[in-house]
Amino acid sequence: MIRDIKEIIKNSTTSDDTTSGIELMQDAEYLRKSSSIITDALQKGFDVLQLENGDIITTGTKTVVYQYRWDTKNQKMVKMTAKERRDAEKRVKADRHKETAKETVDA
Repeated sequence: MIRDIKEIIKNSTTSDDTTSGIELMQDAEYLRKSSSIITDALQKGFDVLQLENGDIITTGTKTVVYQYRWDTKNQKMVKMTAKERRDAEKRVKADRHKETAKETVDA
């Protein structure tokens, strides 16, 4: 991936029009629109590179999480669906809430 970015930078040319990087940094419309792209990419955890000619390169990876549960009947691990994970999280939160309420009553 690093090599790809280096190739992009090496092969990048100035913008199609005659606007230089310095002129772009003084262009309010460019700043507004590029800022939006950069902010969005950073919030998603991407790396951002703004080239001298005003081009913006974002790189990132998407984190994928799988959760498995033990199926006692079939004696194997089974990947949980998103709905099963949400339901399990709700049960854990409800159990914690019950424990906290019981501790408060017992005290």
